[in-house]
Amino acid sequence: MNYDKLISEINGFGRFQIALILIQFFSRMTLPCHFLLNNFMAATPAHRCDISSLENNSEFLHLTLDLKEAAAIPTELDGSRSSCRMFPEPQFLISHNSSSSSSSNAPTTACQNGWVYDNSTFKSTLVTEWDLVCDKKAMSKATATLFFIGVMCGAPLFGFLSDRFGRRRLLLVSYLSSMAFAVLSAFSSSYIMFMIMRFFTGVCLAGISIISIVLNVEWCSIERRTFSAIICSLDWTIGNWILVAIAYNVNEWRPLILAVTSPLILSVIAWRWLPESARWLVANGRVDEAHHYIMQCAKMNNRLKNVASLTPMMLVESVDVQRDIRTYTTVDLFRTPNIRKLAICSGIVWFGVAFTYYGISLNISGFGLNIYLTQFLFASIEMPMKIGIYFLLEKVGRRSSEAGALLLTGLCLLINMFVTKDYGAVRTTVAVIGKALSEASFTIIFLYTTELYPTVVRQNGVGYTSFIARLGVSVSPLVMLLEDFWHLFPALIYCAGAVGSGLVTLLLTETHNAPLPQFIEDIEKPRSDSGGPGTNTQECQFKMKFDNLLAEVNGFGKYQFRTVLLMVIARLTLPFNFLLNSFITLVPPHHCNIDYLDDADVFNNLTNWQRLAVSIPTQNDGAVSSCEMFPQPQYQLLLNTSNFTDTPTVPCRDGWVYNYTGFKPTLASEWDLVCENRGLNKASATIFFVGVTTGAAGFGYLSDRFGRKAMLLVSYVMTAFFGFASAFSHNYAMFAVLRFFAGFGTSGISIITIVLVIEWVDIKNRTLLGVLMSMDWSLGMTILPAVAYLASDWRYLTAVITIPLIPGILSWWWLPESARWLISKGNVDRAHFYLHQCAKVNKREQFCADIKPELLLKVVVVENQNRKYSYLDLFRTPRMRRLAVLSGIMWFGLASSYYGISLNISGLGMNVYMTQFLYGVIEFPAKVFVLVTLNKIGRRKNETGALLLTGLCIFCSMFIPTEKWQYRTTLGALGKMFSEASFTVVFLYTTELYPTVMRQNGLGYCSFAGRVGVAVAPLILLLEEVWTYLPSCIFTLLAFMAGLCASLLPETNNIRLPETIEDVELRRRSFSTNDEKSAQ
Repeated sequence: MNYDKLISEINGFGRFQIALILIQFFSRMTLPCHFLLNNFMAATPAHRCDISSLENNSEFLHLTLDLKEAAAIPTELDGSRSSCRMFPEPQFLISHNSSSSSSSNAPTTACQNGWVYDNSTFKSTLVTEWDLVCDKKAMSKATATLFFIGVMCGAPLFGFLSDRFGRRRLLLVSYLSSMAFAVLSAFSSSYIMFMIMRFFTGVCLAGISIISIVLNVEWCSIERRTFSAIICSLDWTIGNWILVAIAYNVNEWRPLILAVTSPLILSVIAWRWLPESARWLVANGRVDEAHHYIMQCAKMNNRLKNVASLTPMMLVESVDVQRDIRTYTTVDLFRTPNIRKLAICSGIVWFGVAFTYYGISLNISGFGLNIYLTQFLFASIEMPMKIGIYFLLEKVGRRSSEAGALLLTGLCLLINMFVTKDYGAVRTTVAVIGKALSEASFTIIFLYTTELYPTVVRQNGVGYTSFIARLGVSVSPLVMLLEDFWHLFPALIYCAGAVGSGLVTLLLTETHNAPLPQFIEDIEKPRSDSGGPGTNTQECQFKMKFDNLLAEVNGFGKYQFRTVLLMVIARLTLPFNFLLNSFITLVPPHHCNIDYLDDADVFNNLTNWQRLAVSIPTQNDGAVSSCEMFPQPQYQLLLNTSNFTDTPTVPCRDGWVYNYTGFKPTLASEWDLVCENRGLNKASATIFFVGVTTGAAGFGYLSDRFGRKAMLLVSYVMTAFFGFASAFSHNYAMFAVLRFFAGFGTSGISIITIVLVIEWVDIKNRTLLGVLMSMDWSLGMTILPAVAYLASDWRYLTAVITIPLIPGILSWWWLPESARWLISKGNVDRAHFYLHQCAKVNKREQFCADIKPELLLKVVVVENQNRKYSYLDLFRTPRMRRLAVLSGIMWFGLASSYYGISLNISGLGMNVYMTQFLYGVIEFPAKVFVLVTLNKIGRRKNETGALLLTGLCIFCSMFIPTEKWQYRTTLGALGKMFSEASFTVVFLYTTELYPTVMRQNGLGYCSFAGRVGVAVAPLILLLEEVWTYLPSCIFTLLAFMAGLCASLLPETNNIRLPETIEDVELRRRSFSTNDEKSAQ
């Protein structure tokens, strides 16, 4: 890589490079102006319904404005006037007596004649222009989303084109096209036209964003790259300041767009002085042009004498130019192993960085200060942060800085969840710190990514990661809509995004003071191992002998079968409990209880159908409303139903009446978890899975500390006790608490049983036993619909599914402890007892007669008998850390998509019992298929393929209309089959990946990550209120993300189980069974 030395010789950061940065300053200044423009352009001023239509009432006409508002507009719980509701007739009593009770009892209706806006801060915005409030408020957020979708599409497009045709030429294209579409958007005559123009503006601005940073970095020397990147990022900060000033002085949205776009005119004029990237020219064989620019740089930097003898042909030697000049595309980012790993990990990091950054930046009105002041503070804090980043990057490097910035951003978001809006100053302070840290991560990631990718695909790489980032940005405004379900939900999601991407950053390589790679081959070159050569293989072979011992005592005989059978009945409760909510939270057809209207002779003489007609409005499909009613009987509707939509309605006042045809009491009908309380119905599943999540971490640690067998009994007893107790709950709060602890105990059964069985099986039979163990899940899923059909009352059903734990507790006495775990803890006497018992049952006593307890210490070298392992050990060493991060993401995506399908069995058009039965039956062929393929193509390819096919099925189901339920059910069943296949593989795969001393901790951590995904799944289903297909889109992305992470894990087929952490850190080799015997 002598090219970097050449750049240093001509001064890698002199007048030439400074001029390059200054020429691009005005164009890059427009980026924050446009990217954050929605904070001002789409701001929602205070507003209320237009009440001018009520002024035909003479008494109303002579009231003061305050009294008019009191008589025409209801108040919210906080005492403010409603923004979206009004009274159909003036309520003069309320204007004189503003008690909340009087207001709450009066019927209201949606705004009938538009809105009146407070123009004191903004003269006009998108919201006021096209009334994007109340029912249309999502359209206001959608303007930002569509803009960033444009940026997302433009990133890979300009990335590919600038790698193909050069940086300079495509930069001019992006200047001109951005300016053209921005001006057109300012003159839009309709909302649709504006959205289209903003989309294309985003496409073109993406070119400025990604090309300019790459062009600057490619002209700087190694030692100056950090400083150059920080200087370049300051134009974002300056642009932020300028945006506040412009928005404060230009408070109409059309002139505001024109004002923030005007700097591009200067950029177009200055473009002629921009150089092309000499590095790109050399890589593409255009050495004459590269020589011209290098000499120009040397002349401006007063270094001509250093390159006086430089010729174009010498440039060919300075960089090992590939003779066959080929065209690279984004596909090349996934062809070879190391570049593929880089693409996946950097994509996840960029998604998290952008998703979190804009989650904070686009919510500047939510921190308790003036919108302009908050934006100014957000911009001002960036300057000292970027100065600090410069010194930090030089001291600790790119990777640690990026990971630290993201994790601290997540911490700030977490803290702000617990600070109430009454403490506006505190919230803003924490938010500003979080914004600064988020900006720090954005500053670092541009430099870091540019250094990670080789020159030939650098622009493709930056374009691809920018595409992923803009996907996160596009989703970010929509996440804010989730505050309607739970006000802390958006902050929780942003926090998870920051922490998750911070952990993935640790998997990337450090680039500090490293030369820029030129070709993909530079990335794929094998790295030297840290350990000395030739010393570890023999040691590893000596340690890994327990599997040979198991094979000698028959690693899959009667003893192992007996162990499986002793646990199979208790394991049936897993699918019962995990899928119980599909039945106990069913919502029967319901409508408002209208008995309290039964106080007039006319109403008494009506038929039941007529009572419903005059008391409850109908929906578009002709069905009666489930959540609204008329405040008084509307008898005119019996004669004429043409104007029923104009009749004001109120929420149900006296509870609901449920239709129990095909149903018996459920949680929803017992505690009225419908309409405004429907979120509590979904939350019961989330609470259970939060318990499972917590239990996974708890039992994972405890069973590695105190043994598998003892903790299994604790989980049996705990699940049985809390399971039965929840069936006798007196109220919803009691039920939720008991289900949490039932989930905690269930988690122990789930993770301990699989590990205990796998640790008693030899290498060649692990696959078969892993699949057989998963059959009890399929069997339980098949039985569950029959049990739910016969015991459809939710209390009986909850008790019945807990009964199998009783024989599980009684048979626990005959379960063995894991001999592998006992040896790792130095308890060789007990290990010898169980091994001798295994040999006796399997009729291999002759072999075991020669083995003494003390010899077991030589079979598996014990690391440290007194050492206590914890979850922190998963992240202390490089390969364990990589394994933990990847497997955690894989489990999260797998579990959330699996339960996204399983918990939505009523959304496929078939009977809920039949759908659940079909889901159970379809798992059997899936597991037979897995059994055949696991040994043929291995664990990794099976897991990756199953997850990608699951995502594909979910994606395809989005395009099948609901009325074609046969196709939807078929595709849903296929997705469920592939998802179950991936779940079958992942338990076996994870158990084989982690060492014995950390196996239960590892599986507990993975199960914890999985259950976080499960807990989120029911909440994701609520997003269909925002957009029908949004849950499907999210589950598709999660399945694909999990599949990509699975492809980065090592293969474990026919490889001995690791015993210690050192075994994972050493380079492992695959041995077949015959190789093992020959090794002895």
